[in-house]
Amino acid sequence: MAPRAVWKGILKIAEVTCPVSLYTAASTAERISFHTLNRKTGNRVHRQFIDEVSGKPVEAEDQVKGYDKGDGDYVILEPEEIAAAIP
Repeated sequence: MAPRAVWKGILKIAEVTCPVSLYTAASTAERISFHTLNRKTGNRVHRQFIDEVSGKPVEAEDQVKGYDKGDGDYVILEPEEIAAAIP
């Protein structure tokens, strides 16, 4: 996919006018991703989220994002709400 300019304009110095385009330096498509490995065995490791009170593992579909209002009171946000807030 060809890169698209984020901004286009002109640069004018005295009698000389030049078109200018601004491009992002990196994109998420070009990002390298790594796996976490056990240094001793070379095997992949997996994260496991544990409930703070019960001590039991929490499945991915039961995990949500929350904002702490203070005193352990949270506002739960759904992924759609978070995506809508990102500019």
